[in-house]
Amino acid sequence: MNIPATRSRQRGIALFVGLVFLVVLSLVAVIAMRGTLMEMRLVTNVANHQRAFETSETLRSVPIAMFDEHVFQRGWPEDLGGTLPNDDFDFSLTDDMLAVVKDGLQKDCDGVVDLFYANLQPTCGTLPEEKRYDSSTWHPDAILSMCDVTSSNCSRNVSATISIIPDGTVLAEGSGGAQAAGYRGIGGGAAAGGGSMYFEVMSVGTVPGDGRAVTMAQYRQSIRN
Repeated sequence: MNIPATRSRQRGIALFVGLVFLVVLSLVAVIAMRGTLMEMRLVTNVANHQRAFETSETLRSVPIAMFDEHVFQRGWPEDLGGTLPNDDFDFSLTDDMLAVVKDGLQKDCDGVVDLFYANLQPTCGTLPEEKRYDSSTWHPDAILSMCDVTSSNCSRNVSATISIIPDGTVLAEGSGGAQAAGYRGIGGGAAAGGGSMYFEVMSVGTVPGDGRAVTMAQYRQSIRN
């Protein structure tokens, strides 16, 4: 039985058109999948950065709490090389957190733990000379780690590298007038003015998934007589 040539050609064209549509649909599916994967990566990166930011901010508050308690107690706890009982420090640095701080304190170029009050450090090994307004040269004073709240077991897999740079001292208003006014009997209040110490505090938080965030703040420590 003879089949007309026109019908044979039509069947071949239908097969070709079907293959073209199949290729186009496959490309659309691949592009859509790539877009979805890209969005997932973006969301994951944003989430990791947010976790790193929260870690940096949370652990940056630890040395600030230490400053406040140190000034109030006039000393450091025994676990940090001081002479005061650990129980006198009730600002969440007892027990596990106090151990974290103790393990995380870094030594300066002389091999001494400065407890954040040291001067700018010179070139030390691979670390450059510290410059007050160049944060890339600041040496780490403490590397603190904590448990990730999303982790089923505590592996201290989130951490922050904290650098503290002294940024000057200012006398409180009235302190300078104590000497001149003291002989008139009104210098007592002026002499109690005290002063303030300023520090630049930088914290670099890191979390699993290459999450990283840097936070900085100027901290003022008021000292009263």
